Amino acid sequence: SAWALAAESAEDVAAAVKFAHRHGVRLVVKGGGHSYHGTSNAPDSLLVWTRRMNKVEMLEAFVPKGAPAGTAALPAVHVGAGAMWIDAYDEITTRGGRYVQGGGCSTVGVAGLVTGGGFGSFSKRFGTAASNLLEAEVVTADGRIRVVNAWRDPELFWALKGGGGGCVGVVTRLTLRTHDLP
Repeated sequence: SAWALAAESAEDVAAAVKFAHRHGVRLVVKGGGHSYHGTSNAPDSLLVWTRRMNKVEMLEAFVPKGAPAGTAALPAVHVGAGAMWIDAYDEITTRGGRYVQGGGCSTVGVAGLVTGGGFGSFSKRFGTAASNLLEAEVVTADGRIRVVNAWRDPELFWALKGGGGGCVGVVTRLTLRTHDLP
């Protein structure tokens, strides 16, 4: 990439998306891990690097925004776009005593695995990482920061669940269901 932004917030990402659009510059995103598909780099592009957005926050009871009254709260975790699975596992399993469906390689980025589908060691029991996505904060091509889930922008939410990272927007935060330790 010719230019790079070390994003620290969704607002930083939105500014980068607007800049790229205004100046006709290709935008690529690199999170915390690596990309076998090679989508996190391109010549003459603006790289949005989200590694600094690696906050992991446990939630005892989470209900997605816009969910109908009476929707059961689930144990969950907010994971920033720059977190790698080692960051997530440390907070969720080591400190929180819970399990989150992720990958077997701890250097893979959480956002990339989830938006790519996310098959892991316990997927036969807990589903894919994408199937455990409850909500996402995403910056779309118009530079808007959106919170999407099954009730708010359900088509965009569905597209994020395995459609491939960066195809429909730049994910800045994921909310994933957690489970009792297997």
